[in-house]
Amino acid sequence: MPIEHEQTIEAPLADVWGFIVDPGALSAWFGADAWLAPELGAAVRFRFPDGRERRGTVTAVAPGRRLTWRWRELYGAGLTGLVVGEPSSVSIDLRESPEGTGTVVRITEDADRAADAWEGRP
Repeated sequence: MPIEHEQTIEAPLADVWGFIVDPGALSAWFGADAWLAPELGAAVRFRFPDGRERRGTVTAVAPGRRLTWRWRELYGAGLTGLVVGEPSSVSIDLRESPEGTGTVVRITEDADRAADAWEGRP
């Protein structure tokens, strides 16, 4: 079952998109060191302060509107100590607010859909 969060931000859509694709801003938002480029097939990597890491791949980009990636958690070290979590797919969708005064940001994480299409990527 997907986890969804929707919030209106009082900023223009272009500014919100710029925030999402800026590594420094994305890092601050997620509370992790985040690396990703808004390009199909680009690597995604989030390293959290507690040592957990999530890695994946950008799977869809509609500039200014949508960014989707597939990722999974990795923790531990070495061949015998590495634990690989279940994959999930994250989508960030943007649209102008009905009032035209801001941007509606919808974030969806869906483990079920991603698990069927993962294709064994880390």
